[in-house]
Amino acid sequence: MSLLCAAAIASSASAQPAAQPAAVPQQRALSPEEAAALDRLLAAWETRNASVKTWSCGFYKWEYNAWSPADAGGERLAFSESTGEIKYATPDKGMFRVKDSKQWNGETKRYEPRVGEAGEHWVCNGTSIYEFRHSERQLRETKLPPEMRGKAISDGPLPFVFGAKSETLKKRYTMRLITPPGVNDQIWLEALPRFQSDAANFSKVELILQARDLMPFAMQIYKPGGQDRDVYQFDPKTNLIDKGLDMLRDFSRPMTPLGYTFILEDSQSPPEPPQRAAGLPALPRAG
Repeated sequence: MSLLCAAAIASSASAQPAAQPAAVPQQRALSPEEAAALDRLLAAWETRNASVKTWSCGFYKWEYNAWSPADAGGERLAFSESTGEIKYATPDKGMFRVKDSKQWNGETKRYEPRVGEAGEHWVCNGTSIYEFRHSERQLRETKLPPEMRGKAISDGPLPFVFGAKSETLKKRYTMRLITPPGVNDQIWLEALPRFQSDAANFSKVELILQARDLMPFAMQIYKPGGQDRDVYQFDPKTNLIDKGLDMLRDFSRPMTPLGYTFILEDSQSPPEPPQRAAGLPALPRAG
């Protein structure tokens, strides 16, 4: 099950029992000046997000894990590198798709295309989440509970990309600004999950916003229990123009591919563990 799908269902279920605090290291307390600067950023960011009605961009993704190669200096390199696209339409439509991917081959000592292996792909049309499970040759639909409709994207696992709201972010994460000294064209933000439902998917998120328009430039997601991480860099040529029929096509119920089985999941049942945690590429060095 996709990260978004599991998060949407978990959020609905947690409306009855209280959300459990996450057993993760917390940041040091912010000074009054740091807290005020964070509040100003989140307020400005929310205002900016409210003006974005449609958004599409390409991205680059790098995955780092225990099988990643190392360079001559011993620094870990990416295990795989991919390209893909993200699309969003307010308030609750989204699409994520990995298009091309290369993976490190330890025998040939080079990156090689993942032949015949399609990448992660999900679509949310506001009432259902559709996930392509290529390894199982399945297209799965999970209907969203009524209380999640209209907010499944912004309340999902990546509110940093889709419709971030100041109060929601502060409730779900402890955050601080980590912009390196001398960096003026970017704003760096660190977020740690407060609740177990988020901590099950990631232990920390680092996000880079473009200072000029507060749009995402890059994001790094650390996975639970180690140093494995996914890093995304977003194409700066972000498209904010409504594409009309193209947008309707992107967020409609997908066709079941030939040879695949369509499965309708029961959103009231406990979700299966995610097949993998969606993550972003390592943050580029400033400068």
